[in-house]
Amino acid sequence: MTRFAKTSTADLLDLLRYAARKKTNPFAVMDGLREVLSRDVTPPEIGDAVLTFDATLAGEARDVLEGLSAPIARFLQACVPMDVDGLRVETAWQSAAQALTRLVRLEKKPKKAELAALKKLAVNDVFLEGAQVALATANPAEVEANRWFLPLLMIDGSEVSVDALLPHVDAALSSGGAALEAFKPLRALAPQTPAIARLVERL
Repeated sequence: MTRFAKTSTADLLDLLRYAARKKTNPFAVMDGLREVLSRDVTPPEIGDAVLTFDATLAGEARDVLEGLSAPIARFLQACVPMDVDGLRVETAWQSAAQALTRLVRLEKKPKKAELAALKKLAVNDVFLEGAQVALATANPAEVEANRWFLPLLMIDGSEVSVDALLPHVDAALSSGGAALEAFKPLRALAPQTPAIARLVERL
């Protein structure tokens, strides 16, 4: 049992949120990050909680994420690669965290502001690659964790995005239910490219 196993998710998010300001022991912060990422937290919740990590905490967190497979962790790993150092780690980390806060769990046609925010993320090479990595390495059965990143890849519609989406589409068509429902509001987001058009036809 970890030291934070019995700590509520809300308290863990607060620990992360105020870590830099309160100069919290980095080891405790990293244990809290590991624990909270093992739970059913959303990208916006994590993004908001780690948004103020300074260079030290961001560097430590990046190292911790290397051993984690949650889509949120893989997104952050891709957005803050190991060759980024110094103060650039803080900038890259905070940008990636801000991107997480702008992701949307779509259950219906997105509002104008939501769609604009998603399109802005999808045309950013760093965030798009982060979403592609997150889904390419994710377990398709973990629908709730994955669906936050689906819109960016649908909006992009490139071959790379389609390759990352295929296992999730196959799983959704096979299992139906919530997995298939997650794709319904995404169909209208897809551009008119041959690769994504073939995928949309299957949904």
